[in-house]
Amino acid sequence: MFKPRTARLVPSVSAYLRVQGSTRSRSLSELYFRMKQEQEQGPDSKDGHVKETSQRREPDTNSLSMPSFVDDQRIGMLAHQQLLRDKEEADQLFEKTAADTYISGLHKDKWSSDETWIRFSLLPTESRKLLRIIDVNHTLARIRGTEKDASVGGKNAPTSRTLTKMLAVLGSCKRAGMVPDQYTYQEMIAINASLLNFSHALEWLDKMIKSGIQPTIRPYRTLLKGYSTIPGEIDSARQLWQDLKSKIEQGLIAPSEPGEIAASIDLKSYTCMLAAECRIGNFVQALGLMEEMEAAGIQPDITVRNVLLDGIVRHKGLDAGLSESELMEQSGFVLDGYTYTTLLRAAIKERRTEDTERLLATSAAKGFLPSRHIVQSLPFDPLHVLDILTKSSTLDTIRVYNTLIKAVVRRNNFNQALQLIAHLRSHDAKPNVVTYGLLLDALSKAGQLAQAKTMFKEVFEGGAVDPDMHIFTTMVDACGRNGDIEAMFWFKDEMKNYNLPPAEPIYNSILSSLSRIRKSNLKLVMATVNELVRCRPPVRPSIRTFNAIFAAFSAHARTKKLSSGELQFLRTWYANTRDKYYVVKDTFLYVLALNAFVGSGSLDDAMLVYGDMLRHFELDAAVLVEFTRKPKHMLELMNLAVEAQRFDDVLALWRDWQPLGLPPSEQALGLVLYSCDQLGHISVAKDIVMGLLTPRELDSAGKGDTIDGDSGISDAAEHMGLTRPGMAASAAYNPSMVGESALAIYIGILVKHNMVDDIAPVLELWNTDPSKGDLAALAANSSLHFGLTNDAKRVLSETTVSKLLKVLWQSKHEDAGKVTDQILAFVDKHFPDSMPV
Repeated sequence: MFKPRTARLVPSVSAYLRVQGSTRSRSLSELYFRMKQEQEQGPDSKDGHVKETSQRREPDTNSLSMPSFVDDQRIGMLAHQQLLRDKEEADQLFEKTAADTYISGLHKDKWSSDETWIRFSLLPTESRKLLRIIDVNHTLARIRGTEKDASVGGKNAPTSRTLTKMLAVLGSCKRAGMVPDQYTYQEMIAINASLLNFSHALEWLDKMIKSGIQPTIRPYRTLLKGYSTIPGEIDSARQLWQDLKSKIEQGLIAPSEPGEIAASIDLKSYTCMLAAECRIGNFVQALGLMEEMEAAGIQPDITVRNVLLDGIVRHKGLDAGLSESELMEQSGFVLDGYTYTTLLRAAIKERRTEDTERLLATSAAKGFLPSRHIVQSLPFDPLHVLDILTKSSTLDTIRVYNTLIKAVVRRNNFNQALQLIAHLRSHDAKPNVVTYGLLLDALSKAGQLAQAKTMFKEVFEGGAVDPDMHIFTTMVDACGRNGDIEAMFWFKDEMKNYNLPPAEPIYNSILSSLSRIRKSNLKLVMATVNELVRCRPPVRPSIRTFNAIFAAFSAHARTKKLSSGELQFLRTWYANTRDKYYVVKDTFLYVLALNAFVGSGSLDDAMLVYGDMLRHFELDAAVLVEFTRKPKHMLELMNLAVEAQRFDDVLALWRDWQPLGLPPSEQALGLVLYSCDQLGHISVAKDIVMGLLTPRELDSAGKGDTIDGDSGISDAAEHMGLTRPGMAASAAYNPSMVGESALAIYIGILVKHNMVDDIAPVLELWNTDPSKGDLAALAANSSLHFGLTNDAKRVLSETTVSKLLKVLWQSKHEDAGKVTDQILAFVDKHFPDSMPV
């Protein structure tokens, strides 16, 4: 018999669910109790209003057609359905908001390449489906670093990591159902051409054509520009050039500019092809291209003539270049700074002093100041260069001084910098703030901090010139490097008197200086970081900021464990690197964070950092450089795992040892054998030792099972469909890793688990010389590193032999006597000096 029950689900729903909207103004619990009242009131209710009663009506059992628990179940089902609908609506709203925020920032804000990549990788998968193809193209362009708006933090040349990120973005968007357009393909062609992956760039061009998109001249020009930088690609450039002209004649190239009726080769494309011919010294073909340009109604400009001049100077020398420059002037071209730089570089290279001096004076008279790189390579004394550049020229004298001071400081020639300072003062020149910045920088690098402070006081406190951000950054950095912490903070505070808010370089210098102190004051570091966060206008930390923070904590953790508050601070800032400030971690940050967490005994945090590093490795192999440079980082992590008795983590770290390219370490093997013993994984210990001592067949060398479970792919990488390369679970042949102590540990494990019959075979295998017999033949035909040579003999001490025999006797195994005789025979044959007395 069923018992009517109360609706227990409704109170739990009403506790956290409140549905918004005009038609859903009440909670489900209110709707439920209203329905119950309506059932109980029945026909007594009028005009849709429920009659209020102080007593609950007893149900009429004769007219009740269904027990009340069925109504409760119906309400519960309705509540569940409403929850699902509300959750779906909330998810859709969140996904749309995330997509709209990303699109708005992408087109309006000045995101760097790294920030664009991180923001995209943090987008939910469903939010990416809401992006348009124009947003994807803009993302690709920002990551490639070609957008003018993305120049924050400097514009670095694209790398293979850039290509990997762009492929990940494109793959993610394809899975979202987007179809690449003309600009998508052009971005992929451009990144491959800039990396000199011309075959891949051509593949993308072919995909573009096969997808039905008519290309413009732009992707061809991009490829030609890349070909022009490599002399060996001239045949490819010529073939592409002919293919371009053929396709234009056939009408297969779309106009690249609005209003064009038909596509045609433009001036930039001719310039790229001309550069390719001039690079190999084919001037006949280059002159033919110039004639072809003029026949097409395109007049060569100064850039075209400079390209031709550069080729002539490269292949025919300075005299031919001077003749060409005269022809340029006769043709009505006005020589520019690039022209004089090309000629000066040739004159310096050929050590023609008189021509160098004449070209230097001529360029100065025309108002062109040579670059710092040219000034650095000049064969003259800086004061002589100063006379040449200032004599009968229109150049700003202070600008000349600044260029010369910067050049000599770059060469670390501080004596010449001081000579220029004295010359400047003796000639009543009026230095500007840039000059003083260079002088202070020269003094600080020369170790003359006291003179730098004196100059600051004389110049800026006297009101002659107002200091700028660079001045204070130089002084803060100089004081920090010389350990004058009090003066460092004084200069930072002094900025307020000149209405200069502290900027990122100031805090970077302060934090770097604090991290170099032997006993880092973490309270001061944390206070500085908190001040950075509260700055107005906001100061945005860079990777250098984060490295300085973690360096301070890492240095402190080497001598004293971090407190709980300091650990929490470090965890927060580790997470903020990507999630809040969109900074890409580098190899130094990972190692510093590992050292800080390991030094404080926080294994969970250390393993989190290690996992993040391996996930990042999928996009940038460079993040492992510092970690794999020394095996101590992995050893410290394995030691911490052993101390925490997390032996599974030790085995997981061991599986990564050889695939990461870490050098052989007997200590690491000892830790993993101990962990196997504690876990009872004796077969695993045996596989590891035998794998290190037994050479594999050449066709299977280096192969192994892959790690099970989480392979360390980050959320972002999972969105992109990236997978981590399989890492060997068993050890590859490397007998040098099994030293005397590791062998003793392994034999102890065999004795402990009554596997004494395996002792003699492993001793013989351990003592095998890989330079003889079949192993020598294997080594001669293999790239494997065996680790043992004729000069590196095995060592087995009398102490180790005595301990092994003692362990064996104490085991009371029935074959202990037989195995003892085998061990003594082995020692007497191979290590007679180690026979125990």
